[in-house]
Amino acid sequence: MLVTASPEHAFALFTERIGDWWPLARFGVFGDGTVAFEERLIVERSGDRESVWGEVTSWEPPGALGFTWHPGYGSGHATDVRVTFEAAGEQTLVTLVHSGWERMTDPQAARREYGNGWPAVLAGFAALAMSS
Repeated sequence: MLVTASPEHAFALFTERIGDWWPLARFGVFGDGTVAFEERLIVERSGDRESVWGEVTSWEPPGALGFTWHPGYGSGHATDVRVTFEAAGEQTLVTLVHSGWERMTDPQAARREYGNGWPAVLAGFAALAMSS
């Protein structure tokens, strides 16, 4: 997806302000609360509840970010996500690649579900990039 921001700004919005653009009500473990990158983890919190969604595997600002992905599940069910931020004129091309489906109980169903979910999630990121 193309966003109206520099790679530096897009990377910062994605990582530092994930709680502002991630639609927790629809795509969260608890349905409300907060989500944030905390040190090497992605963590959702709601009251005294906590869910680790994944572990950061690469941090390469402003060009790329990698993390394991297992919201609501233990790390034994983790897949892999890599997000890249590439300058495209006055915009940034943000590419998200989700892999590791073979680790899932039903790889085809999981891939289909996330294939439908990621565009809805990233729409919030694009909207924030456009407004900031």
